[in-house]
Amino acid sequence: MSTVIRLSLRPADDAKVVPLEVLRDFADVRAGWSYLEEDSQHYSKLKEAPGLILRHRADRAHYVDLGFVETAPDTVQLAVLDRPDADTPLAPDDRADLLDAFLDAMRNYLSGRPDHVRLDVNRDAASS
Repeated sequence: MSTVIRLSLRPADDAKVVPLEVLRDFADVRAGWSYLEEDSQHYSKLKEAPGLILRHRADRAHYVDLGFVETAPDTVQLAVLDRPDADTPLAPDDRADLLDAFLDAMRNYLSGRPDHVRLDVNRDAASS
């Protein structure tokens, strides 16, 4: 079962960024996060929409992939994907903790860029 939430990353009027660019930059500058280019291309084809995959690595042995797909201008949908090659899926509490860790890291990242992008989160609007 996937955990899905909607994120709205709204660029400022003078900013020339889109949510997927913000997410790629986030992964470049935040420790523990990485952008997976080939997986992102595959995910985009699968979803038939622009998308990307970010990997969150808590430590060398533990990581989880997050899939983002563009659902409207300035809006992406986030799905917490199961750990690659894992025998068991993430527990619901672990999924919630991962979402909170991502949102905390993203808010921290955006706090250094207050004039560029605003983040809105709607956990109730999305369905799996």
